[in-house]
Amino acid sequence: MDYTHETYSHGTKYFPIGLHKTIVPPNYSLGSGAKYSILYSHWHTECELLYLSRGECVFVVGGEEYPLSAGETIFIPANVLHSAYRTSNSRETVFYAAVFSHKLLSEPADIVFEKYISPSISGELRINTVFRRSEPWQADVIDLLIEIMSLYDYSPYNNDPISWKHPELFLKGDEYGAEITVKANILRIWKILICHAEKTTQHKGVGRASLERVRLAIDFIHQHYSEQLTLEKIASEAYMSREYFSRVFKEQTRQTPFEYLTNYRISRAMELLESSDMSITEIAGKCGFAQTGYFSVKFSEIAGCTPSAYRKGTRRDEK
Repeated sequence: MDYTHETYSHGTKYFPIGLHKTIVPPNYSLGSGAKYSILYSHWHTECELLYLSRGECVFVVGGEEYPLSAGETIFIPANVLHSAYRTSNSRETVFYAAVFSHKLLSEPADIVFEKYISPSISGELRINTVFRRSEPWQADVIDLLIEIMSLYDYSPYNNDPISWKHPELFLKGDEYGAEITVKANILRIWKILICHAEKTTQHKGVGRASLERVRLAIDFIHQHYSEQLTLEKIASEAYMSREYFSRVFKEQTRQTPFEYLTNYRISRAMELLESSDMSITEIAGKCGFAQTGYFSVKFSEIAGCTPSAYRKGTRRDEK
């Protein structure tokens, strides 16, 4: 599910790290226009290390854009809005995401937490975002992450990797000591990150309060997308004026509020077309479109085909 705030924890209570593999096929997008959205704006209380194994895309992290090519890695801090898009929709994109809690590194009462983790959470340290092989220390981060990835595989109960649903991978059963290797590598990566981090005295870009309000607005959209929403209504839920809200929202998501709303509605429609027998008219209404004709036009713009054709394609793939 594409909730703004991922409220579930990745991994387990005793081993708080999860690894996901996402395969985005060609000609697939969650948005329309020159930017083909492949990952909605969302955030979680854990950190994330993402390795792009195939294709090219642009990640938007905290309102800043970071182009990524195959073989490169990006670090996403906890509690920061992030999304991704492609500028070309003709090639497959594959990436792995290791999402982990700070508790994997150390408990809050530990000196390691106070000395090496807390400064990054408070914003005192600005950790490098993109890692490329041209820098030896950045190449070390990539190699350590790849070693972690090699210890995971698809669940033996789900042998369908061709999915854009972010399937979670699991540690291979025959790798004794795998948990130790994973934790040791994450600790080594963290040491590299903080040793090359920059000290900062102020937050770059819009203020923390504004970021929190953008999150409120996106949460509101996800909860009320089926209703007839206005810009004034969404802005009021974020406790902002319409003009200021529009500016801050676009700075953080690279979309206008209504572009985001429309794209989100279409993604929900895609899910219903795949999983239900509801009519096109029923799906349009359930996803906030008052007119079926307009729904079909927007769906075709974003998905590249009509709702009926999309449904036939997904049902054919299941056979």
